Order: sequence, then structure tokens, then C-alpha cells
Amino acid sequence: MLPKKFFRTLFLYLLFFSTISYPQIIADRNSVALFDQIPLQYKEAAANLKMLFMDRSVGLNIYEGLTCLSYTNSSAPSNCLRYNHTGVPSYSVDPSEVYWIDSWDCTNWKYEFTPDGCGGWNEKIPCFINSVEPRIDSFDVVGFQFSYLEVAGGSTIADPVFGFFSSGNNGTANQYIQFQNSHPSKTIIWATSSLARSIGTVESESFNNQMRQYAIDNKLVLLDVADILSHTPSGSPCYDNRDGLAYSFNTNSENYPDDGLNIPAICPEYTTEIDGGHLGAVSAGKIRVAKAFWVLMAQIAGWDPTATNIDESLNSELLQFSLEQNFPNPFNPTTKIVWTVKEFTPTLLKVYDVLGNEVATLVNENLNPGTYSIDFNASELPTGIYFYKLQSGSFVQTRKMLLMK
Repeated sequence: MLPKKFFRTLFLYLLFFSTISYPQIIADRNSVALFDQIPLQYKEAAANLKMLFMDRSVGLNIYEGLTCLSYTNSSAPSNCLRYNHTGVPSYSVDPSEVYWIDSWDCTNWKYEFTPDGCGGWNEKIPCFINSVEPRIDSFDVVGFQFSYLEVAGGSTIADPVFGFFSSGNNGTANQYIQFQNSHPSKTIIWATSSLARSIGTVESESFNNQMRQYAIDNKLVLLDVADILSHTPSGSPCYDNRDGLAYSFNTNSENYPDDGLNIPAICPEYTTEIDGGHLGAVSAGKIRVAKAFWVLMAQIAGWDPTATNIDESLNSELLQFSLEQNFPNPFNPTTKIVWTVKEFTPTLLKVYDVLGNEVATLVNENLNPGTYSIDFNASELPTGIYFYKLQSGSFVQTRKMLLMK
């Protein structure tokens, strides 16, 4: 007969784990800023997860953003670094929006286009399940996203009786959650739709709000693409192009009359299309979604960004002293400098001209372990080559940058 101590220990064990409150995983526009905070161990754990994500062409754009992050920023292809909006310069973003530190391996993450022959929105989930089910054991994480075509004006996807969140079982949330429940060892990603300049529709707004509430009510893993793409990097909301404002790009132009409605749509900072919403011609949109995707995957791998009891000694052991190449480079007149400090130590960051004269002291203080950045403004300096030097304890490194006015 087992001793009473055993049952008491078992009871406390079960009580402890039954009362743990795990945070829900939702990646939205607020998640983008968390990308730089992902600890190394969770970056590696996320990269080791085998993931499949299915969508149409905007999904491919998102995967292109993930592929961009797999390069170091200095070696990334030009299509990853387009912060200037070639159509309307006022829609350009700060260069920091297409900057990242290190490379982020997504070799184990796979994107697939929705299979041919899947017509309306109500055929997409059955097609996804039929495609994934036979190979589900090959993945740890799978997910599906509706494109903006499924939430265009006239769609029934948000209809309370016939829509995705209705009581039906074919092509609906019920079928998707049944698929999820049949694979309890897998993580299933739910997602809001992509958006376009003309979608912004009542249907898209209603569907995406329904998706958010359904995810909260059922504690689902949610990638809120619509939230990311419908807000500028500073957080301002963007609305559809039926606003009475003219827009032209190359030979394309629109000047739809103002319909008096403010319906969320993709920001013009993230696309050059007048009605569509693809993310390829400018880079900020796909990079922002890709960073949020990484935050989502790191959380699936076990990272809790809200945790306060992180083992700081472990984090500091994972850090290494480093000085990154400034970005942009060449620059005029501001550029960002990023560096990492391994341990608490006095740190100096100075800028010199080609003759070795000190022209600026950017940092002169004791710093805790971590990664830091600073914007260097050279508006008072002439065109030329400059050097910036980091000295942190015994670590010293110098890099070159070019100011072009």
C-alpha cells in the first residue's frame, strides 16, 4: 500500500499544474517590437520546429520576409531592404523598419500555395486538411490563412448563418477546430486575413473581428496579419482607398470618392498597388509580419515575453560582445548603430574622422548585459568616411561608415 505522503505529493503536483495560467499566444502589431528581445535559446528552439503555413500570394510575400531574415542584414538581397516608396515618397518608412540583427534560420519552415481547385472560401479549409492530414506527422506546427480575396465585398464569410463562424461543419471554424482537436500534439495557427487597398470591406472588418474574438474565447494561437498590415509602424490605423485621395504609381492611378467609412485596409506604406495588397515592391510590410511570425514561433517554442523570472545569468552567458555594421550605409544624415554587451562593464562608443579626430561621443556609461542601439546624426559633419569605435571592458572593435550628402 502506498504511503499517505505519496498521495499528498501527487495531489499538490496535480493542483500546481492544474492552476498554471499559460499566456495565450497572439502575434499582432505589438509583437513586432518583441522580435529583438527573443532569447537565443528560444530563437534556436523555434528554428528547430517543423512548420507548414498555407495561403495564397500574400502568404508567399510573408515567406519571402522570413527568407529575408535568414540573411544577415548586410548580406540580404535588395528586395528585403526597400524602405523607400518609389510610388509616393511620403509613404517611405524609416530604414530601421527593414533592419535586423544576426540571421534567422527558417530552413524547417515551409510555405505552400493553396492547392488548385479550391474555389470559394468554404472550400479552403477542407482543401487544407486534405493536403496536410496525410503528412501531419512531418510537422510540429501547421496553419492556414484566408487571403483578401475571401473577404472581398459580397463574400458570405462573415455571415452569422452561413459564414465561417456559423454552426456548420464543412469549411467552417468547427471543421478547423475538429482538425486541431484530433492532433493534440500539434500546434495549429489561426490567422486573420490579408488585406488590400480596396479591402477594407465591411466583410473583412467583420470576419477579422470575429476571428480575434473566437481565438480569445477558445485560447487559440493567432497570427493577426490584418492588425499588423492595417497600422503604420508608428501605430496609426490605415483605411481603404475609398477616401477621396488620389494615388498614382507608374501608369496606374485611382481617385475613388470618399464613402465616408473608415474600414481597416493595408497601409500604403506596405504596398505600391492601387487596389491590391501584395508586399513585394516595398519591404516594410513583409519584414514586419515576418518579425511577428518569429515572435509567434518563439512563443510556441516556450518563450513567455511577459515572464519576470527569467534567469539573467543564463541570458548573459548566451550573449557575446559585438559591434554591428551601421544601417543604412552610406547614410545621410542619420544611421543606426547596434552593439551587444556581454557583461556589466564601462562602455564607450565614439566616432572619428579619417584623420583620427574624435567627432562625437555617443555612449559613455556602465551598461548591463544586452543589445543596444543608437541613432547617429551627422547633419553637422561634411561628406566623408568616418569610423565608429566600441570599447566595452577589454573588448574593442572599430567599423567604417560613409556619410554622403
